Amino acid sequence: MIRKFSIMILVIFTQNCLNHKSSLLDQHFKIKDTHYRNINLFIRKIEISKVDDDLKSLQEETIKSNIKILLEQSNLFKSVNYYSNFLNDENAIIVDLDFYQYDNHLRIDPLYFPLSFLTLTLYIWFGGNIVNFESKIKLEINSYDKNNKLLASKIFREENIINDNIYNPWKSRRIIPEIKSNFILKSVIEVTN
Repeated sequence: MIRKFSIMILVIFTQNCLNHKSSLLDQHFKIKDTHYRNINLFIRKIEISKVDDDLKSLQEETIKSNIKILLEQSNLFKSVNYYSNFLNDENAIIVDLDFYQYDNHLRIDPLYFPLSFLTLTLYIWFGGNIVNFESKIKLEINSYDKNNKLLASKIFREENIINDNIYNPWKSRRIIPEIKSNFILKSVIEVTN
């Protein structure tokens, strides 16, 4: 009885301890079939709102530098810089990015333990899911001209679940940064058109 209780506590503990904050993006990601814009893009604000934890400022700084590098490496804009108060460029667009939700959860698949036990681990060997990586992003992007006149404002949402199994245990760690990069690039492109 104590053994079953200990195993149950361990399972519940690991389910709740696998949350993590990931600011990783695939900085060299490129979107196909998009054209170059003769725009100087200025990033004024990147904020993760509605998050109350100790890692918020670290995560914001990390994602800020990652988004700047991603936008630079995409070669879609003439230049990408952080905002300054002295803009004289006619082709300048200023963007504010506000992440209302930026969640990443790595959880053990709820069927993993029961099916592994019932099938004497055949579930695992036939490629059953071990963990599920769930990513949810809700992002508002506002774009402004050099005189601070609002050009566009839009809210974007993205949800993904990637399943890892014994034959591809790091699949989610490879795919999620690419999916996030694609989502952010397409969102910025849509607001700056």
